[in-house]
Amino acid sequence: MSKKRMLLASLIAASYCAMPVANADEHASRFYEDDAWYDVSEWFDGNDYNPTDEAIGRWDNETFEYSDNLTSTDQDNDDINDTETNYGDYGYASDTNRATTSNQSDASSDDRWFYDYYDDGSAQQTNQDGMTWFSLYQDTNDDGVYDSYTRYRDTDNDGIYDAFTFYSFDSTGDQDQKAKSEAQNKQKELSSKTEHVSGTIERMKTVNVRGRDHIVAHVKGNDGKATVVDLGVKQDSHSLAQGDELTASGHRMKVGDKSILIATKANTKSSDMTIDRNGRKYTGQVASTREVTVQGQKHLLAKVKTDNGKSMMVDLGRKDQLSKTPNEGDQITVQGVPVKVQDRIVLMARSMGEGDDQTKIKREKAKSKS
Repeated sequence: MSKKRMLLASLIAASYCAMPVANADEHASRFYEDDAWYDVSEWFDGNDYNPTDEAIGRWDNETFEYSDNLTSTDQDNDDINDTETNYGDYGYASDTNRATTSNQSDASSDDRWFYDYYDDGSAQQTNQDGMTWFSLYQDTNDDGVYDSYTRYRDTDNDGIYDAFTFYSFDSTGDQDQKAKSEAQNKQKELSSKTEHVSGTIERMKTVNVRGRDHIVAHVKGNDGKATVVDLGVKQDSHSLAQGDELTASGHRMKVGDKSILIATKANTKSSDMTIDRNGRKYTGQVASTREVTVQGQKHLLAKVKTDNGKSMMVDLGRKDQLSKTPNEGDQITVQGVPVKVQDRIVLMARSMGEGDDQTKIKREKAKSKS
């Protein structure tokens, strides 16, 4: 009996060792070092930015809105209606049709084929230096603002993310450990392979994704399989209808008990769709800039004054990768992901400029030349 147990243990150990497992880098830590951050934080003084009452680029009306909460740290004097406000990573609105398949007529109108709101983690897949990267933001305490960030890497492009680096923006030790565990579990659900789907749109719905309306389509593929596809932020220029033929490509994510394809490219027979996943857009005047060392690399931070006179902090990424460095007085447009760093909101820019002048901001570390 003991020999059988030993053999079984050996087989289990061997099979476990053969499984690809992503490991957090030894140097995974806070994204901004404390010493550098204190100096940057003092850059904002007086009425430039009140972290407890103001949100990026707007005056706070002291009324809680889930869409506003994405860029606000306001937690006082909130007027919260729990029946209408969503706090979790995914779910259904209170008035969603709860039809069951027991009644075919009701089932055909059931709107629960995908959630009414969900968090896509502002996920983005990129390629650099022959390597596939996947970035994902996390809101560990569900306060509406991201507080940690993970970069996954498929180092040999075999379709499996075999390593990841976890960074904390503003969370406690317990929250860091929880977020890091979630990041490692998420790796098991991800594939670096781009997925393609072609078929007919059977149903569509508008889904709230971190305060913005996305179009989500239920597509019956030419192979007979059904795929749920997120087509990005709802745009007036997109004229989609049930029965349209759609081709889309992107990466797949799991949300709750459902799977969804996050499309980066899509088209119908009549036109190509523009899918912008660079994040929220803000325009303002550069009040000043500073350099700060982030993970051993020089980043450029900009203090941008918006049209309503409020200021926001923008991390423009590595200075040596910017094709144009903004100067004081310049008018700029930036898109990115708001995160909370200690008592400040920072926009982690993904692009600067518009149209032909738009510059994509890369945050992946280049391979060592040694």
